[in-house]
Amino acid sequence: MRNKNLWIILAAVALIAAVFAAGMLMKPAPGTISNQQIVTITQSSDAPDAEPEAYLLVTVGGVTYQPLPLSGEGEFSLTQGESGMVNTVHVTPDSVWMADSTCDNQDCVEQGTVSLATMNDRVLGNMIICLPHQVTLELYTAEEMNALIASLEEAQ
Repeated sequence: MRNKNLWIILAAVALIAAVFAAGMLMKPAPGTISNQQIVTITQSSDAPDAEPEAYLLVTVGGVTYQPLPLSGEGEFSLTQGESGMVNTVHVTPDSVWMADSTCDNQDCVEQGTVSLATMNDRVLGNMIICLPHQVTLELYTAEEMNALIASLEEAQ
């Protein structure tokens, strides 16, 4: 009876190890953002030197990049290494949406627009998430971004 229990325990441990190893192998590598230039940004004409109303915080594969001030309208692509994973992000001075993605389910594209006016009413709040590509877009007001930066500086 003891021998049978030992085999069951060993089989369970082996199964858990196999599932963990498969999860690690199937997880996409974070890579680097190779095309992070904003390509069709037009500067807001009313106050070009004023502080932006909103900032975009982009996280790809667990790496968070420097906040992007939203001072104009345009699109940029997040291309992850050689994996072929691409997300196209559209920004305006007070909103952001996922314009296109190479992921299969397109949930990130269907999440719609996050704007300063609607971010408190959305299910995901200020975020757009692409789970297959591990991309998170977070919209912040200027005040929220300043507070976030201050809290990070205090923590160091």
